[in-house]
Amino acid sequence: MSEPTYNTAKLAPGFDLGAFDCGEEGYNQWLTGHAAKAVESGASMVYLLIENRPNSAQRVVGYFAICPTLVVRDDMPRPMQRNLLRNTPGWLLAKLALEKSMRGDKENQWGWQLLRVALETIVSASALGGGQVIVVDADNPGLVGWYSRHGFGATGGDDLRLYMKVATAKKYLDA
Repeated sequence: MSEPTYNTAKLAPGFDLGAFDCGEEGYNQWLTGHAAKAVESGASMVYLLIENRPNSAQRVVGYFAICPTLVVRDDMPRPMQRNLLRNTPGWLLAKLALEKSMRGDKENQWGWQLLRVALETIVSASALGGGQVIVVDADNPGLVGWYSRHGFGATGGDDLRLYMKVATAKKYLDA
């Protein structure tokens, strides 16, 4: 039996989204009920992590959504404010979710791999259209530590918004 292969693809008609389950109903519902509308309206771009098995249908096992945003420099952690405009262009990593069955794989680290593809996509987009900052809104305090371990800086307190400079993401991806 062959091992599955994985690739990322932009959301397009024809993908079966209904079987996706990340364990968070809000993320599941957003993917099935709102993602296509977000792409169609130009509000964001949604990318899918696809599992391909021989003699089997493709399966969506993860996704992320990105969109342009404007970041107020003074809302960011002080160490990151240097060399930024007062209102600086950026990218919002609006959603990132992984199928429950893919979690906990210490060898493949699917969550990190999906985040890496999201960062690569944002870095490429910023090279074409600008943007100095990447923003992510962690949905719960437990995610703050995960994003922090991957280079995002928190403002502290109860704020679940985290930041990373695009230049930092470039360095992080090259390491």
